[in-house]
This record gives sequence, C-alpha cells and structure tokens, in this order.
Amino acid sequence: AVNYWCKAMANISAAVRLMTRPAARLSAASRCVSNPQPPKHEQIFAEVRERLFQAYVQRTPSFVQAVDLLTSKGGEIHNDHMALRSFVDSQGRSGLKFFESIFEHFGYAAQDSLVIPGLCVNARWYEPPEETNWPKIFVSEMRINELPSDAADVLFRHVDGFYEPDRAVAALESNDPKQVAELLETPPWNPTIQEMQTLRNMAADPSMGNALEYASWTLTHGHRINHVTILLNSLGISGVNTLADLNALLQSNGLVFNRAGGSDGLTQGSPAVSLEQSSTMADEVPHRFGCGREEVVPCSFLELIQRHAGFRGFLGQNAKGIFASTNARASSASAGL
Repeated sequence: AVNYWCKAMANISAAVRLMTRPAARLSAASRCVSNPQPPKHEQIFAEVRERLFQAYVQRTPSFVQAVDLLTSKGGEIHNDHMALRSFVDSQGRSGLKFFESIFEHFGYAAQDSLVIPGLCVNARWYEPPEETNWPKIFVSEMRINELPSDAADVLFRHVDGFYEPDRAVAALESNDPKQVAELLETPPWNPTIQEMQTLRNMAADPSMGNALEYASWTLTHGHRINHVTILLNSLGISGVNTLADLNALLQSNGLVFNRAGGSDGLTQGSPAVSLEQSSTMADEVPHRFGCGREEVVPCSFLELIQRHAGFRGFLGQNAKGIFASTNARASSASAGL
C-alpha cells in the first residue's frame, strides 16, 4: 500500500511538472497561438498556474493515467487550454467579465465570443502570450435568469454578490499567488443536498437537462479548473495521427469517454471545420454539502484536441458536447450503470 501511494504521488508530481514546465521546444505556431503581447506578472502567474494544476491533478486520476501512458510512448504533452465555468447573477454581474479581468492582468488577450446552441450560456476564449507555454483559457457563464424560476431562485440565493469587481482587484493587488489561486480553486458556495435535488429533479426534463447539469456542477464546484486539454498536433507518438487514434489508445487502457457524438461516437467536430475534440467522463470525488451530507459527484475531466489548418479558436457546437462530460446522468450511462 505504501509503495502504491508513493508511485501515485510521483505520477501526480510528474504530471504537474509536465504541464507547468517552461516553454522550450514547441513554437507558437505549433501550438496554434498568436499573441505578441508580453506576459505580465509572470512569476506570480507561474505559481498560480502550478497551484491550480496541483489541485486539478489530485482530483483527476484519469488525467494522470493518460499522461503516464502517453509519456511512456514518448509523447510531447502540451496543455492546449483549460476551462472554467461561472454565472451571470440577478443584477447582470458577469462571471466571464470577472475572470477576464484576472487573465488580462497577466497578459492574456480576449478573443472571440461563442454561441452555445441550445444552452443559455455565454463563452469566450483568451490567448496566452506566445512567448510562454501557458494554455489558452476558455471561460463560460450561465444566464441564470433564463432558467425556470425554481432553479433560478436556488442559484441566485448563492451566486448574487460574488462577482463584485473589487473582489478580483483585491486578489490581484495583493500580489499573492495563493490568494489569486484560491479565488479560482475554492468553491465560494456550499448548497444543501435539498437545493441540489431541486436542480437534479428538473434536469430530468430533456429540454432543460444539459443546462441544469451545468448549473448543478458549477454551484457545487465553483470556478475550479473544469478540464485541461492535451494537444494532439504536438504529441508525436508513432501511429497516433488522428484524434480517433488517440481516443482508441486511451479507451483501450481503461479511460471512459463522453459519448456525446461524432463519427466514432466520441469526437466533436471534424477536419472540415478545422477542429476536433473529445473528452473523458469526469472523475468523481466526495463532496460535503452545506447540510453536512456527503455524496460522490462528478468533478474534473480530460479533453483531447486536434487543430487543423492553424485554427486557434473554438466552436460552440463542439463546446456543447464537451460540457456533457460532467453530466451526472451521462456519467452513470457511460459506466454502464
């Protein structure tokens, strides 16, 4: 048992080092990155990123398993992007704008906004300074006021007042990486199991299921990293030339995938739209709710991505499929329960 624990901790440490090492062999073009703006407050962000990845890796064993396998085959691991979720509160205060102010502080450049078809969700992505190896950032936010009133009441009760700009300013002006990382990593709300049951019961309605799954996950986990993403373009493993190849390799080694669609049942997008993405189902973690009851819930997952023709951005239809990786109902179905 001690040897197993030591090996697991070594694998976690190795995964964190891989994802946060200094920029080296991979050019900006090979990473599909274009932002000539120099990084700002680079050392602070380096520590923020390490803290965030450390927390993500500890709760996402499927990521560690994938990285261990791919590096054993000589793979060059690069994190294409990481994603986080948020809300728009009853006063119109935007989680997306709140986090935009944080990432722009470090030199990220705001890019296109996205429409997520069939979901009351806004999204935008941010390009890192090209001289770094930082990932792109994908931020989404749910428009709570478009949900049924019973669900909106639960969410507004917790969310209202959090996205005050002064909160982000205070963390940034502290120049303390720990404060900035905690703002992202520590869930600011702690609903009761009864409140979560209200949302889950309404998610049984097919017309609202995906929206309320998103809402339930975000109310539970806040703004912590939802997923990180391995870029196939720079992976360099012999025989792994397409995203379908990579999906098959990881599936054959026990990873459970989000079956949200695509020609192979797993892949969102195609070479024709210059972007292909797939994702695992979220790993589950124990969570203690505000009423004191503990349950096992879906948390973070791993995404895979292949970019074609130098495409740097994201597609709303793809994103909608990827969101399903944290659906509690989909998780049970993928596991055969």
